[in-house]
Formats: sequence, structure tokens, C-alpha cells
Amino acid sequence: MNAPPLAQHVRALVALAVVTVVSGASFVLFKASVLAQQPFAVGESTWFIAAHNLLPRFWLGVVGLVAIYGGAALRLTRTEWTQAAFMAVTSFAGCMFQTDGLQYTTAATTGFLTQFYVILVPLWWALAHRKRPTVTVLLAGLLVLAGVAVLARVDWHTFRIGRGEAEVLVSTIFFSLLLCSLNWPAFAANRAERTSTIMFLLEGGLFAVVSVVTCRDPVHLFQPYTSPSWLALVVLATVFGTVTPFVVMNHWQRFIPTTEAALMYSFSPVVAALSEVGLPAVLSRWVGIDYANQPLSLTLLVGGGLILSANALIQFWPQEK
Repeated sequence: MNAPPLAQHVRALVALAVVTVVSGASFVLFKASVLAQQPFAVGESTWFIAAHNLLPRFWLGVVGLVAIYGGAALRLTRTEWTQAAFMAVTSFAGCMFQTDGLQYTTAATTGFLTQFYVILVPLWWALAHRKRPTVTVLLAGLLVLAGVAVLARVDWHTFRIGRGEAEVLVSTIFFSLLLCSLNWPAFAANRAERTSTIMFLLEGGLFAVVSVVTCRDPVHLFQPYTSPSWLALVVLATVFGTVTPFVVMNHWQRFIPTTEAALMYSFSPVVAALSEVGLPAVLSRWVGIDYANQPLSLTLLVGGGLILSANALIQFWPQEK
């Protein structure tokens, strides 16, 4: 028996709120797993490290979902295959740029800059429906751009931003397309556990190809797996930062408007910033990496505050649903 719309809406909000907290803290795990891998990839490019770091997380996700749902997780309809393939490509591109950028900036800054997709989602909506963006979206866009400029420490003399910040912003283009696809009517009947399983499988394959193509020394493909601490970080990142968020989002986001979901996700970087105040030192002692705690700087507070204000503006002064 289906739950009433209001009850279903509340359940969706609670589920997405929990996953927002979990995924926010995972930014620190992502950064820690990259730092733990670097000694096993001396001389390799950051693209290799990004792809090789992401590969086991997605294939472990496949193993976990098949263990939970059995062989049914691999039996998809044509529409489910279409959605899984689209999500795999957009998520692959987004994760690659985000993880490579994470090697050049902090977890908290990455978390806040990733929120740029909150503005892109309604812009995609306006483009798809051939309508002008609303005043709300334009005002929110200005707030986000101001927040991004603060966080990225834009040099106004040369109008350049750092590589890490630029790559994170590029990643948001792909993440916004991924989020939009979760609310497409054509995919409304798709089963989240099945589309997620094949998405992880395809995406893991793409990371495997990039890892092999960019690898300079084949031994680096296998060395990290001899490190128990790196494996532990990868498993934690898989559970809390990959499998749980994707499966929960794929199932529950369809029950609330996309802009409302985007607002909920906007609190993820707040959790990331708070986590980076104390968690890095704990992880450093545990796995033997050099990952210092990051203070809540004025730049982070001002830039992050502007982005959160833009997200709140979209929610409390909404555009057409």
C-alpha cells in the first residue's frame, strides 16, 4: 500500500537529510584516501590517482548491491539501462574532475564549490522548457558566483582561479545533469537498486580504462591493495560516500521537487567543513598520513554563507515547480 503524498514527502526529506550528513563527512574520507594512495603512485599523474582511487569504490558498490538484492539487481528494462548508462557517464565525468580537483584544494572548499550545481539545475530546467530563468534564479546565481569568487580566491588582476577550484566547478556541470535525470518522468518507474548497480558497474569500467591508459608504472595498479589502511579508507568511502548516497538519492529524490532536493544537499559542505576541523588529525594518526585539521576561516564562512544563501533563496522564493 502506497503512503500518502505528504507522508512520502516527509520520508523523502528525512532520508535525504541523513544522506546529506553522511556524504558531507565523506569529503574528508575522499581526501584521506587520496593522500594514503600517493606514496604508492610516485611519478603518476593526478588523473591516474583520481581514477584508480575511484575504481574500487564503485565496483565494491556493485558487490554490495548484488549481495543485498541478488541477481535481480542485474536484470534491467531498456529504460533502466538507458538511465543507468546516462548516470554512469555523467557521474564518471563529475567524479573524475572533483577527485582530481580535491588534490589541489581542501575538502570543505570542494564541498562548497560543488554546490554550484544548485544553480545549474534550474538553469537546465529553464533551457529544457524554453523559458527564461526566473528572477529568483538570477539573484541566486549572483550570490553563488560571489561565493565561488571568495572560495576560489579569484585573482582579479588576472581573473584566474586555482586548478583545483576550476575542476570542481566543471564537475558540477555533470552532477547537475545527473540530478536532473533522477526526476525525469520517463525514469519514474525505474528501480533504484537496479539502475544503481549497473551505473556502478559501467562507471567502474570507465575508471578502470582511465587507470590503465594513464598509468606510467603497472606496479602502481596493485601496490595500494597491499595497504590495509588505504583499503579501510576505500571501504568507508564506498559505504558512506558512494553506495549509500546514490541508492538513497536514486530512490527518494523522485518524491520531492529537484530544487528542494538541491537545497537539502547544500548542507553537505557545512558538514564537510565541520568534519575537516577535527577529523583529519584522527585519520592521520590512524593511517599514518599528513592531513592537518582545517580551521573555519573567514574566507570559508563568507564564501560558503553566500552559496547557502543562494540555495535558501531558491527554496523559499521558488520558481515554477
